[in-house]
Amino acid sequence: MQHSSSAHRHIGTSAHRHIGASVALAATAGIAPASASGGHFDGKPVIRVIAKGLDHPRRLSYDHGRLYVAEAGRGGKMCLGEGPEGPTCIGLTAAVSKVFREGDAWKHHRLVDGPSSAGAPDGGFAVGLSGVSARHGSVWGVETRAPPEAGVPTAPPWNKLGKLLSIDRGRARIAADISAVELKYNPHKTAVDSNPYAVPALPDGRGIVADAAGNDLIVVSRSGRARPFTVFRDHDKHEAVPASLALGPDGNLYVGELNGEPAKPTARAWQVDPWSGKILGWKSGFGAITGIGFNKRGDLYVSRLFAGVVTKVSGARRTDVKVPFPAGVAVDPRGGTVYVSAWSVADRDGTVLEGRKTPGSQIWKIRGF
Repeated sequence: MQHSSSAHRHIGTSAHRHIGASVALAATAGIAPASASGGHFDGKPVIRVIAKGLDHPRRLSYDHGRLYVAEAGRGGKMCLGEGPEGPTCIGLTAAVSKVFREGDAWKHHRLVDGPSSAGAPDGGFAVGLSGVSARHGSVWGVETRAPPEAGVPTAPPWNKLGKLLSIDRGRARIAADISAVELKYNPHKTAVDSNPYAVPALPDGRGIVADAAGNDLIVVSRSGRARPFTVFRDHDKHEAVPASLALGPDGNLYVGELNGEPAKPTARAWQVDPWSGKILGWKSGFGAITGIGFNKRGDLYVSRLFAGVVTKVSGARRTDVKVPFPAGVAVDPRGGTVYVSAWSVADRDGTVLEGRKTPGSQIWKIRGF
């Protein structure tokens, strides 16, 4: 893969240390949740923090009143030497967490923890478990891959890197080897590189995984066979870099990409046939997309981490709500409530951007949006 897109492919890595000062300061100054009562305040969306104490929350999935969160984790105690961004330290702190309402309180607990993670020595800017999908109680997760030159162990439990995982009864079982598809086929004919990043489970039992570094989608059969599905072509002088996936109310797949620089709105939300993998069309004019979701009316929601907003697309109208460093987006299809992972570049203790300490990561609930 081209070096120009590498910082965008690996969301949560130390590349985020170099996000511009204007972005970091805008995100840390004055963006705060609104008070949480019913309805609206002056016609504006109402925002409530429903979960804290998470480590680098990434994709979200909503299933029958429960919200599922992929946590990348944090850097561990085993450090692998100096790279261009400093040492990378590995651990076993990634997780899938469930966020749910019990009475008048929101609670969360980890369904599984222990998948591998990597980050800076202070625990920040981690990568690990990036995607999650829940459907009728079945939960899948997907972990990023470490290239061989990184020196990460390959024996269990490190053997889950680059894999689609089935989450059940506190354990993460390997369901399919996603990175093996890139290593075997290299569907987008550039350097071989793989970073599985998002997954939706389809109603027929298949899974579709976005490989952000492979620039393609991988389809996984019910028996666990993984094969190439859709390849995204370069455009606007950049690679597409698919990083988020959602099944729309029309039955088609929608894919958010990280194309381009933060200041240039060249990213697309692609529409893909879930049976053939054929690209049907796209919406354009976005900054880098890190999360994507729909309400039952067909309104599209995209999170844009570098811009610090979640954007609603309703016909020709676009509306933004400010959210600091949003990653995943999920929507309650019945009530239309929007959930988003905020401060997603931080662990539970926060991190430092441009010399300023951020809050710890959070999950926000947005009503009236």
